[in-house]
Order: sequence, then structure tokens, then C-alpha cells
Amino acid sequence: MKDLSGGFILGTSDFVDWVKETFLSNRSDENEIPQLRKLKPRIHLDKIIEAVGGEFDCGAESILRKGRKRNMARDVAIYLARELTGETGKRLGEHFGNISGAAVTGRCSYLSRQIEKNRKLRVHVNRLRDKIINN
Repeated sequence: MKDLSGGFILGTSDFVDWVKETFLSNRSDENEIPQLRKLKPRIHLDKIIEAVGGEFDCGAESILRKGRKRNMARDVAIYLARELTGETGKRLGEHFGNISGAAVTGRCSYLSRQIEKNRKLRVHVNRLRDKIINN
């Protein structure tokens, strides 16, 4: 039992890594299965910022700088960082120009509503997420 990984995967480290990549990397039901937080592969924040900057044709400084309203690249980066890194809102806020954890949550909620309404944005964000995860 001491060799169980995350409470429910038993096998060599290679096998556990294979299970993580194959079955857990795209799952989003962490609230129902809390062990997924520990098992999901985490993406580095710099990789997300680089990918979003490339997609929106802007630099990392414009994504990380606070104060600009209607900065879609920044909102998408915060949204994907919250989803893919496993960092807390407070830690993400420190990285994105020392904004509060509540501001991070607010930006994520806003973008989530926009994604529900706007099919183009949803496709764009999904394509970007897949690009980040698979590279």
C-alpha cells in the first residue's frame, strides 16, 4: 500500500506517469476526485504565458502588467493558468502584477461566462489549451 500513488494508482513510476499523461491530463473534474490535483501533470506558468503571447501576438510584459482593461490575452492567460498550473489564486495574482486572489477568480469567472456565450472564443481557448498541454 505504501507504493500507491495519489491514493489509487499502483505501479512503477513509468506506469504512473503513463496513466497521468494518458488519462488524467485533460480531466477537469478535480472537485469530484480530489486526488486528481496531486496526479495531474502541471504546466509551468511561463509556458502558458509564452503560448498565449504567441497566439495573441503580444509580449509577456503586456500579459503580466496590471491596469489595462479589456486585455483578452491577459484574461486568457489567467484563466488557463488557474486551470493548468494548480497554483492558488493568491500565487497567480502575485505573478500577474500583484493582483488579489479575488481578482484572479473574478477574471476567471468573467472569461468562463464569455466562453459560454462566444463560440469563437471557446474554440480559440480550447485550441490554445490543447497546444499548451501537448507541447
